Amino acid sequence: MQDLGLIFSLVMVSVSGAVMLHFGYEFLGGSIPFTHFIAAALIAFAAYAFDRGIENREDESRQAEFRRLLLAAAISSVIVSFMLFPNPALLIPFLIAYLYTKGIRGYRLKGGIGVKNAVVAFTWTLGVLIFLGVFTLPALLLCGFFFTKSFVNTVIYDVRDIARDRMAGIATLPVLLTAPQLRLFLLSINLTAHAAALLGYFAGFFMGIRIIAISTIHSTLYILLYCNKFSCMRDVMVDGEWILYAGYMIFLDCLL
Repeated sequence: MQDLGLIFSLVMVSVSGAVMLHFGYEFLGGSIPFTHFIAAALIAFAAYAFDRGIENREDESRQAEFRRLLLAAAISSVIVSFMLFPNPALLIPFLIAYLYTKGIRGYRLKGGIGVKNAVVAFTWTLGVLIFLGVFTLPALLLCGFFFTKSFVNTVIYDVRDIARDRMAGIATLPVLLTAPQLRLFLLSINLTAHAAALLGYFAGFFMGIRIIAISTIHSTLYILLYCNKFSCMRDVMVDGEWILYAGYMIFLDCLL
């Protein structure tokens, strides 16, 4: 059951990451090529499968055979993604992911006090920027928005791992802060990021005010819900947030 739950989470993260890139294109007034969408999903899958396939003391224990399957799936996904999007710049996020998961000579980027959250969020954001292929001010502001959302999501998931992180000696934000303090911190940076995105819309940098509004409401809701031990539908609400946003948009389009 644990392995099935992990597979579900991997698929959810992968598809949601590709849908996030789809909205990134829409924010900037473009449309995502289908090959980029598939490649983005495979890249996200490979990164998370690689992370879960490498055994670390703070992670849940898994059978060696299942770990080997995860690593094989990660390698296969990387190969296909490079066939669809042959850009050597994609090696940079993978290098960061390797330093995060495995490290070199005992040093890993998987540190505490928000470091690992920032590394994961930066890796997601860098991947989006590489796929977009533009380094304009709107693109950089958009990446700042995605960085904040990814950072918040990784912290939300650290709440689940407080006991294991304490045993491993990792001082994550949920370990250091009380639930009310953590909630206030995440709400502050989340609302600031959405306010900046809204200003970007009125400045003519972005399109898609509806998705900004939907994201503001949705992310505020799950921050309020999951900064404690409540966990019902957390994978769907957090990992699958961009899939849900796509569903919301389809529903609104049908109404209008």
